[in-house]
Amino acid sequence: MLKIFLGLVLLYSLASSSPKATGCDLSQIGDVAFSVGAKSVQKADYKAIAKSGKNFRSILVGSTIGIDGVVAEIVDIEADKRVRGKPRTGTITVSLDTDTKQRVKMNYTYSDSSFSAKGVDRNGVKISLNLKIAALLCHAN
Repeated sequence: MLKIFLGLVLLYSLASSSPKATGCDLSQIGDVAFSVGAKSVQKADYKAIAKSGKNFRSILVGSTIGIDGVVAEIVDIEADKRVRGKPRTGTITVSLDTDTKQRVKMNYTYSDSSFSAKGVDRNGVKISLNLKIAALLCHAN
């Protein structure tokens, strides 16, 4: 009886220490649509900071987007609390370099591989960014 009990304790400890799923590698895919006021393109000059990563921060923060003399760099991202069954939301902060440099907070939504962010700069100019982020590889340790 004692051997069975010790065997069960050993099995339980091995099972509880086994590696858990760690998530997916994410990557931006396809073209990036970007608009600043009247300037709008479906294929912006997008330079990704990394080809893939474990989260939005690792693939977006440090990336640059450019159109017609306007350059934006993603400098921060903050996620809202996750609500099960709802799209992910949060804010990204971009450093926008037009005639002057300014930081603009944009609200983002992510659902079904579609990442969409919208904001307004201090002059009232609307800014939007749309791109696709796909889960490339889901794995466990």
